[in-house]
Amino acid sequence: MFIEGFTSLSLGTPGCHPGAAFYGADFRLKRDVSELFPYINAEADKPAYHEDPHSVQFMLHGFKCALYPDHLKAVAFETREEALEFFEKFSDFLNDLYARKEDIVPNYKKFQPIPVFPIFKLLPRTNCRACGFATCMAFAAALSKGEIAVDGCPDLKDASNDNARELRSMLS
Repeated sequence: MFIEGFTSLSLGTPGCHPGAAFYGADFRLKRDVSELFPYINAEADKPAYHEDPHSVQFMLHGFKCALYPDHLKAVAFETREEALEFFEKFSDFLNDLYARKEDIVPNYKKFQPIPVFPIFKLLPRTNCRACGFATCMAFAAALSKGEIAVDGCPDLKDASNDNARELRSMLS
């Protein structure tokens, strides 16, 4: 087995969501798992492989994960038991990847966010809120992180719109 448990578990309200009604879990792993990052990047749901800090973010069984060489952070658990059950599924996921390494083409491409301001300059800058964000700058930030599609902005749904074409090209 590649991974067999963890050395410690911290459970608490995530710093990015103070007062939240769910928990974030920080599992300290028994070994360095960074050799699997390119395989996770190739196989996981919504992966983002980062250089600094060396990590890979992804979704697993509906939970957002940030995996570092020696620990895993995951959210949003309602109970400690749910977090422990998730770790079993996470372990199965890593062990399966490790067993299939020879059959997987690793993806070494690192996530490179597009700077927000060049995106913002191509938006209508009306702050209409039709996209669900309070401002066009907030929408640009979400586009930069890959959290939303260009056509989330009603003004950019038209395929003939030059700014929409340029944004799609920039973000692809």
